[in-house]
This record gives sequence, C-alpha cells and structure tokens, in this order.
Amino acid sequence: MSPCAPAFASRFWRLLFASAACLAAGLTASPLARAAAPDDLAWPAVQREHKPWTRWWWPGSAVDPANLTRELTALAEAGLGGVEITPIYGAKGAEERFVPFLSPKYVELLAHTAAEARRLGLGVDMATGTGWPFGGPQVGPDDAELKIALADGQLAPRPTGFKVKRAAPGGAGPVLNPFSPAALARYLVPFTAALAPLPPGALHGQFHDSFEYTANWTPELPEKFLAQHGYDLRDRLAEFGGAGDPEIVARVKSDYRETLAQLHLDYVKTWVEWTHRLGGVARNQAHGAPGNLLDLYAAADIPETEVFGASAFPLPGYRYEAAELGKNLPQPLVNRFASSAAHVAGRPHASSETFTWLREHFHESPSEMKPELDQLFLTGINHVFYHGTAYSPADAPWPGWLFYASTQFNPRNPLWRDFAALNAYIARAQSLLQAGAPDNDLLVYWPVYDLWHRAEGWDRRFSMHGRDWLTESPTGETARLLIARGCAFDFISDAQLDQTRFAAGELKTPGAAYRAILVPRCEHLPLATLQRLLALAHDGATVLFLGALPADVPGLGRLAERRAQFQAALAPLAWADGPTAGLRIAPVGEGQMAVGPSLTALLALTRATAEPLATQGVDVLRRRTADGYIYFVANLTAQPLDGWVQLGRAAQSAVLLDARTGRAGVAALHPLPDGAEVFLQLRPGESIFVRTLTKRAARGAAWPYFCENEDATPIALAGEWRVRFSAGGPELPPAFATPTLHSWTEQGGEAERFAGTARYELDFTLPAGAKADDWLLSLGDVRETARVFINGTEVDHLWSLPFVTRLGPTLRPGRNQLAIEVTNLAANRIRDLDRRGVAWKNFHEINFVNIHYKSFDAAEWPLQPSGLLGPVTLTPLRTLKP
Repeated sequence: MSPCAPAFASRFWRLLFASAACLAAGLTASPLARAAAPDDLAWPAVQREHKPWTRWWWPGSAVDPANLTRELTALAEAGLGGVEITPIYGAKGAEERFVPFLSPKYVELLAHTAAEARRLGLGVDMATGTGWPFGGPQVGPDDAELKIALADGQLAPRPTGFKVKRAAPGGAGPVLNPFSPAALARYLVPFTAALAPLPPGALHGQFHDSFEYTANWTPELPEKFLAQHGYDLRDRLAEFGGAGDPEIVARVKSDYRETLAQLHLDYVKTWVEWTHRLGGVARNQAHGAPGNLLDLYAAADIPETEVFGASAFPLPGYRYEAAELGKNLPQPLVNRFASSAAHVAGRPHASSETFTWLREHFHESPSEMKPELDQLFLTGINHVFYHGTAYSPADAPWPGWLFYASTQFNPRNPLWRDFAALNAYIARAQSLLQAGAPDNDLLVYWPVYDLWHRAEGWDRRFSMHGRDWLTESPTGETARLLIARGCAFDFISDAQLDQTRFAAGELKTPGAAYRAILVPRCEHLPLATLQRLLALAHDGATVLFLGALPADVPGLGRLAERRAQFQAALAPLAWADGPTAGLRIAPVGEGQMAVGPSLTALLALTRATAEPLATQGVDVLRRRTADGYIYFVANLTAQPLDGWVQLGRAAQSAVLLDARTGRAGVAALHPLPDGAEVFLQLRPGESIFVRTLTKRAARGAAWPYFCENEDATPIALAGEWRVRFSAGGPELPPAFATPTLHSWTEQGGEAERFAGTARYELDFTLPAGAKADDWLLSLGDVRETARVFINGTEVDHLWSLPFVTRLGPTLRPGRNQLAIEVTNLAANRIRDLDRRGVAWKNFHEINFVNIHYKSFDAAEWPLQPSGLLGPVTLTPLRTLKP
C-alpha cells in the first residue's frame, strides 16, 4: 500500500462508506446522512422500474394463491420491482397441480397474482405464450413455420415441424410462423378472450423472447417481395437456389433477406399494437432475428438485450475458472443495439435478460455479478431483468423447483439475503441511469446490407453472440475504436435515419440529439439512405465515411436505374483535400461530407467530445440532465484509479454518489475551459456516479478522500477466531475455533455439505499509540459475502470486489471485537445431494442439465472453498485534501 502524496498526484484510495442496515431496509443512505443531506446529495426517489425485475418461471403452472402470495412477498421484501411470468414444463409428481395455460383457473391465478403484486408494489409482465418461441395448440398447419425447399426448379416450402420449447401444460404445439402477421393475429385471439376478465392495469406488459424460430418462409413473401423490389422472386428461382453468377445470387438473396426482415418487423408491430390494445407495454428481444435488429428493438416499448455467459475481467480476486464456464461470452457491443434503439426512438428503458448461464449451477457469486452489471450499464442498459426465479411451493424439498438455465434468484439460495444488497445497488444505479436523457455525440450507421449481400445460405440471423456479424466486422472495429477514445455513440438503421432531422445545430432523432453521423467502411448503401445523408448534410449536418465511400447499391431490383441515381447523387460533390493525408471534404449546403482512412481526422471535423478517462482504460457512460450531466464510471481494470481526471463536459461543481452504499458528497472539482477535473478514487471493481452542475456550486457535505499514512504497514489481525454457524442447511455444523483462517469445509463432516452463514468473531487490541484519521479493514478472500460488525455495530455489507471497508468511529482505542457473518454458495450442498443419490432433479422435458447441456451431476465436483479465508488486515488512513 502506498503512502499519501500531494493532492495533485495520483493514488488509489477511495473510501467505502457503508450502512448495512440501510442496504437491507432501503435504497438511501443512513438516517443520519439523510437528515444532513441537502437536495444536491439526494438520490432520486426509487420507483418500481428502478428496481431489478425477474423472470418468474411457473413450472407446470402448478401455482396456488397461498404460495403465490408467499413468493411475491419475498420478492418484494428483497427489493425487486416486478416479475415476468413464463410458464414452463412441470415437476414430476406434481401433475395433479398442473393448470392448463389460459384456462379459466389459470386466469384466476393470474388475477390473484396481479392483485397481490399491486398490493406489494410489484409489476407483472407475462410472456405471450409458454416456453418459447410463440406457438401452441391454436397454431394450425396454415400458421405454422415453413422452411424453403425447391423441387424441380419450383418453390415447395415445407413445414419445419418445430414445436414450442419447454412448453407448459396447455401450451404445447407447433411454433408460429414469425413472418406472418396474419398468423400472429389469429394466434392472439385466444389470449384476447382469456385475458378479458382481468381488470384494467392488471398486467404491466407482454414479453417476446429472443428469435429462436427456425422458419425462413411464409406464403406472404412473394407478394411482399414484388412490392418491395419490383420483380417476381419466382422468376429468379435459379439464382435464388444458388445457380449462376455469385454476384447475382447474392443480390437476389439480399432482396429476399430484406423482405423477410420487413415481414418479421410487421409481425412484431402486430404484437406490439395488440399489447397496446390490452393496455400494456411490449418488451421485445430482437437478437437472433434475420432482420434489422435496430428497427425490431425500436418497434417495442422496451427493447431488451441479453447477458449470456461470463466475461474475463482482470480484477484482482475475480474468479474465472474454466470448469464453471460455458462456451459463450457476453457481447457488450451487441448489448448496445438495444440501448441504441431505445435512445434513437425515445424509449426511456432499455432492458436486459441478465445472468443467463453466468456460471455453472450454484457457483454464481454476487462478486461475479457486479462487474457484469457495470459493464452492462456502460452500454446504456438501465432496466435489469434477472434470469431468473422459479416458483416453488413451500412443501417442495430443498432446493425446490428450478429452471435449468437460471442464476437461482430465489429464497432457497443461501445468498438470498445478500441479493437484497445487490438489488439495492441496481435500484440506486438505475434511478440515475434512467434520469435525464442520453448524451451520445455520434450516430454510427449499421450497414446491414453488406451482411445481407451473401450468396451462401438463406436467411441471415444476427445472434446474441455476434462475432460473425458485429464484433469481427468493420462496424465492430469502428465501435471499439470509438469506445477506446471515449466517444459516445449510438447505432442507427436506414429507417431511423429517415426519421432524423437537422435543426438548431444538432441531428435530432425522435429520442435524442447528436453531433455527427459516421458511416463505417461498407460496400453497399441503399439509394434512399444516401439521399437522406445528403439531405441532412445540406441542412447542416456533418456526415463522415470511414475508409471510402460505399461503392454500390444493394439488391437486384431496378439495379441499373438505382446505380445511375446513386452516382448522380454523388456527382455534384466538390471534394477537396483535407488537412491530413487521405482526408477529403465536400461542402454540402450548410453542412459537409468527409471521407478518409483516419478516424481521428474525421472526428476532428465534428464537435464530438471524447471522455479522457477512456484513455486510462476506464469506461464512462454520460447522460444529460436539466442542470448538468450524470457520469457512470466503472473501474473494470486491474489498476486503481486515484487522482484528478478530466470530464469532457463543462461543470462548475459535482456530487459523487456511491450506488453500493447510498452515500453521497460534493466532489473536489476544478472547472476547465473545455470540461472539468474531478478527483476520483476507485479501486479495481469499484464504480461511482458523478453528477455535475454546469452553472452553480453543489450544496452539501464534501466527499471525504483518504490515503494511507506515509509509514503505513497493514496490521494483520491475529488471535483465535471463534466460528459459529447460524443459518442454512441441511444441518448446522458444530462451532469451532481456529488461530488461522481456512475454508470451513476443512472441518469435515457437516461443514463439507453446509450451505449458509457462519459468524466469525475475533477480539483484538488496537496498538497503543496508533494514530489515524480512519482505518481500512481488508478481509482478503471472502467466499462469498460478508456482513461486518465492530463492537456490536454493523459497519458494512460486503458482497462485491474489493472486500474492504472503512471502519469510522466504530473502532476505538484498546480492545475491540470484530464479527463477520459470511455466506457461501449452495454448490457443496448440491454436491452432497448427488453424492447421496437424492432425486432432486425431477422435472419433465429437459429436466436439469449442466452449463454444457449435458446431464447434470455434481457428485464429482470439488468442494468449494467457503467462509472467511483472509488475510484480514487493518491499515491506518489519513484525510486527503485534493
């Protein structure tokens, strides 16, 4: 640990302020802090949408009023904001409890759920079907999925035979054709009738899961194709089947893919309009679809992305063990498609299905969740949906009814009480992430026509995993460069560009304002899109092309005519050499177009602001408010951030807000002509909100800064640790005492299979003459969460990296008692069940699989380290005045 340095130098301490009582009971700071805090230090009043929601699977829809109320109460008390009901297959042996989907009894139970949720302050969404994708018994042959087939040179589409996956009782049947709005309208008729008895407002909204349909044809396609492209696809079946010039084949298939995209967009819009007629909001996961994802996301009221798998963060103490991981990684660039659509279209919420297959079952720790959440927040997502929670009746033996791809957010998880602190963190963070408006300077065009222009295959699907279509594409490369420079951007589609205007010096979409448009390197650009870009430039916009101008139009219909018009539109531009090599600039009306190989040179032509923090590897999200800006800063690097950092927007003052603890204070800040400097202290894994004010000084107590004493040496806390197990199962192991910290599993016996909480106590004496303005307690390795008490006072609830906290006035000279309540994972208890052959995996359909979708068996798992592993140290601190 380094000593203090002058205020202008960089160091790495930011103090953690904590009150575990306020974490458990509320989403604000302690009562004392609330009483002293003026408005500038106040957090927004937490609303239902600020809190995390959860997908709530109903196995077999075998629910009853008493258990529904019990579970909803637990969810509300833990700080969740709502549920999304998705019925799935049921548990074996519970068949007599199954309730058919949309039956009168089902709707009665749904009404009970809605009424109880309203009483508890929760919202209720429902999936428009069971399992996924849309489908069921009402889907007849004419409305079911079709797949392309050619026979004797003629179209001969055939049924896919695809059935609803993970269907609940009453919901099994063929999957609906996702390219037929008419089929969808017929599919929704039973829903309209069944849901009619519900009172207005009973359901908050409807949900459509990610595109996992298998169809690629619909009878409506030829007519739609002809209307869109001016020629009959049936006249080009040879090329459509792959024969002839590959360039012509690619063009025909591009037209087909564009038509398919429009049909699915019409399908989604039909569902959204139906949802609105029911008085609800529509939440859609567009990823996976063979369409323009930006348009599909924007068609919904809440665009929803997905976090699937685990990221490899370089944080000290972060565990990333191959045996616990699946093959897929989260894709932050893909997540930006949902937030971009929300920003451009003016949707206040961009949501995410969160923690799908975060780790192998029962290995998911809150300390592994926070960095994923922070990474997600940095992409612009501001409405978390957990994946998720399985309903389980009180009489089901532990671990109860479960879903196989879930991080188990339920009261049977030993970490349940710690999830309340996680939920509080999310609620505070989202209260600011939903405030104001997005403040991204650039619109980055997504050249989907380059992806559609391919001779191979039929439809082109854009999955969540995104490597082939985004992360390894020129657009993905451009996006990564912008992120590294700290240039905030949103992706935009052709249709969204058509809704964009330039006025009062800004590009204005229906939802946000921007400073320039950037077109990544691409080969194909629709004529209408070029004409729109020229019109925006004529009105005053700056339009940038990275690398080169697009060379051609996509598709085959009216190709010669469109090519001529494309070249004619570009011909009047008077290009001149710019100030750097390869840069060319053309004035267009009141604005300009520019093309060149250097992103730096192109951005210099705009008023886009780079956030300097990004050059230190620290990501930043910025939002605009009526009187300033909100920054979210997350240190997901291996190095501490400690010192003056520059903000890209001007500010007179700033407030720091810690979403983990709820504490706030006025930051040390220096106004600059082109921004501001603020003093930040963030250890690896920590995050902070910076709320700036542009025209006045912030009111309230200063944010305290600390650093180590110059001659500081961490004091190892030694002595006899007394360990007592307080809550969990299957049985409480016997207490023990130890002079050295180690995994409690080393005690053997019941301790090996125990999942729950143990209390560690240690009496220690603060060295005589020790002087400090405060003391930093470091717990070292914690498996998995820790509530910290000093002399009987709860100081902090530590559930994320790093496991350190400042002790404040609770530490006194002489004798002190440290108590730490540590909770472990459920893994060892599950291991014990499988070693003893207990039949807890007892579900229909897929039953229960591991992260590799193989039969789940934990019997050979190694024991997971559990408890306080340490080392536990105290370090003296002194006040730092930047």
